Amino acid sequence: MGAKANIDFLMVRVVGTLDWIRQRCFFKRETWPVATGRYYVGQRNRPVAISTLGSIQLMERIGRRQDIAIVGKTFTENIGIEKVVQNIVTNPAIRFLLVCGTESPHRVGQSLIALKESGVDADRHIVGSLGKIPILKNLQPEQIACFQEQVEIIDLIGEQSVETIMAKVAELNSRNLSPFHGKSTRQLEQIEQVSCWHRESLDYHADPAGFFVIQVDPTAREILVEHYDSTYQLLRILHGKKALDVYSTMIRSGWVTALGHAAYLGRELAMAEFALVHGWNYEQNHEPKPNSSSQ
Repeated sequence: MGAKANIDFLMVRVVGTLDWIRQRCFFKRETWPVATGRYYVGQRNRPVAISTLGSIQLMERIGRRQDIAIVGKTFTENIGIEKVVQNIVTNPAIRFLLVCGTESPHRVGQSLIALKESGVDADRHIVGSLGKIPILKNLQPEQIACFQEQVEIIDLIGEQSVETIMAKVAELNSRNLSPFHGKSTRQLEQIEQVSCWHRESLDYHADPAGFFVIQVDPTAREILVEHYDSTYQLLRILHGKKALDVYSTMIRSGWVTALGHAAYLGRELAMAEFALVHGWNYEQNHEPKPNSSSQ
């Protein structure tokens, strides 16, 4: 158990480092997909894109394949659909959007079909969508028109069989459609890109509401947080099993008033919860470490 926790924590660090290297060294060389998200890219010149809607496991089972352009989950009927459209209209090779898997409560599959058939109204609501908030604020009319003309939507909503889905992909590939020759479109608006950094002297300011001392009680299996005012007077002691419970209570009660302080507490409480779950040692302002009994 201890060894597994150690490996889990190291893998989080390794994956984070590799992603930083990718973003730093290779991101500018990648031209497609243009929208970030959870997906696998196959061969970008293939005509089929797949949305597994709310089925993340189905997306994982399909995975990275050379006979599709991209496969990803789409969970929301607004931002999720926007990302699908952005990635399709910037790749003219894609001529089919196959929707499969389980619908999320947002009715994404139905909303995609409605968008294809009817577009959006003056308020950018998808006409005919049964989703709760089917508003596409980050797409331009040219992008929506291109999407409607460029792709045929293949409705396999509810289908969970990889074999059935890939058989349909093979059928679509065999149609040998040429790339879309309509009016091409790109991201029409340049969104600000921010390289993030931290400097303690600039980002941390004393919170007038006081400060917190965070500890882990392995016996009670709780996170303990002591709240002091600016004169070092102990005001209260918070008990919680999860970081979310603790910092939600802090914010809801008005005991945190500085944004930098809230961000710091979220980070520290997440590490305290990790240590609690895995039986590691936790000391505030330090990363959790496995104790001798957990190794």
